[in-house]
Amino acid sequence: MTSMSKHQQPWKKVNNGDGEDRISSLPDSLLIRILSLIPTKYAFRTSILSSRWKYLWASVPNLDFDELCSPRTIHGYGSSFISFVDRVLRFHNLPCLKRFRVKGHTGIHVSCLHRWISVAIDRCVQEIDIESYPFQILSLPSELFTSKTLLSLKLFSDLKFDFPDSVFLPNLKVLHVSLHHPGNDLTQQLFSSCPLLEDLHIRANVRNTEEIIFNVCTPALKKLEFRLVVFVDNEYFQRGVMFSKSKVVVNAPLLKDLTIDDDYLAGYSLKNMSSLVKASIQVGHCCMQVLGKKEDADPLFMILEGITSVKFLTLAATTMGGLDFANDKKLPLFPNLAYLELRGHIGYSWRRLPDFLCSVPNLVTLELRKEPPPEHEMWIQEFGWTEPQETPTCLLSHLETISMTGFKGQDEELKLLKYFLENGKALKKVMIQCRYLAIQEERNILKGLAMYPRVSKTCQIEVFFQV
Repeated sequence: MTSMSKHQQPWKKVNNGDGEDRISSLPDSLLIRILSLIPTKYAFRTSILSSRWKYLWASVPNLDFDELCSPRTIHGYGSSFISFVDRVLRFHNLPCLKRFRVKGHTGIHVSCLHRWISVAIDRCVQEIDIESYPFQILSLPSELFTSKTLLSLKLFSDLKFDFPDSVFLPNLKVLHVSLHHPGNDLTQQLFSSCPLLEDLHIRANVRNTEEIIFNVCTPALKKLEFRLVVFVDNEYFQRGVMFSKSKVVVNAPLLKDLTIDDDYLAGYSLKNMSSLVKASIQVGHCCMQVLGKKEDADPLFMILEGITSVKFLTLAATTMGGLDFANDKKLPLFPNLAYLELRGHIGYSWRRLPDFLCSVPNLVTLELRKEPPPEHEMWIQEFGWTEPQETPTCLLSHLETISMTGFKGQDEELKLLKYFLENGKALKKVMIQCRYLAIQEERNILKGLAMYPRVSKTCQIEVFFQV
């Protein structure tokens, strides 16, 4: 039986041989808890089972509406889905909602979403999760910004709204929003109006000419994911001006997890990052090939200088490309870093690897991932590895595991691997994942590895071939 057929028949009588209905004999509290785990459409259908079930669904604290689960009419999903949500909200009698979720796929009219959110706020809702596809400009009721019961707010649509004079969400802990050309009044006030905010996910669409300041100064913040999508005006595109004028200020002393995904490299000021554990940085995808002078990469170095206390760090290929462009600028020291993942397009972005090895004295795990470049981009075909003048501290005492993905058996790759084996005194394992090699190439790699001397007597080499 497929999962869909199980959903279509969420309840069956369980007969133990004497005709007893065991499910219906369960207490109401347990039945309501079970119903709260399934979409509202199926919980609502149980009302026809018997008089015992008729009103149980109306006491479920979670309302979960998905347009694709709604019956399709001759006019499509939309009208039937809207009618169903309105009907449920009319008959649902619980004064307090735990979670209210709506997922639309055909562009639900903004007035409906506005109305439903208002009803949820009136019911003292704790969690709101709205997804509307395709993205549309969503109007939000002003009372949303002063809710005292709201703990989690997730809004996946393009949000553009008039910012109310009074904003204060005293208990909000989770905020995931997609913002469409936000104004500075929003980006500088909203996040600081949530004193207990712990989890913040921002997706913002801005123009490269807009000087938007994102002020994320939240004392309780533990996780931040920032995605900046920049639209470049045609005039600036023709002139090769591909950078963003936006600024991002983060002051979060308790932040543990940071993700930055920014195609056009805005200006970042990262303060009080002493608690940072994990960071992933992907910046400059759309501007690294038009860098004019080395100072253009300064915003990237400002990011790194703000996260030097991190323990686990991932840098994307474009990030490595920006660092490679300013190859004479010194990298900051990462004294706490235990895990480092560096990604690079095949034949590109590895000239800074020696500098990184010298900047991570306590590194335990190093992962190097070589990826094919996007088809529309032309990258230089130079590996760029240069042996450091002095053996990095991490190789002498701490580095235990090295993983290399996308290995092609090229001379420069083998040179790098040989260097690791000859200098990695603490190495315990080296894992190599090769892609699309001929059988003879595989044999040559294995033969070469067997001949390389290893300074660590406990080092094991594992080789995986992808066909």
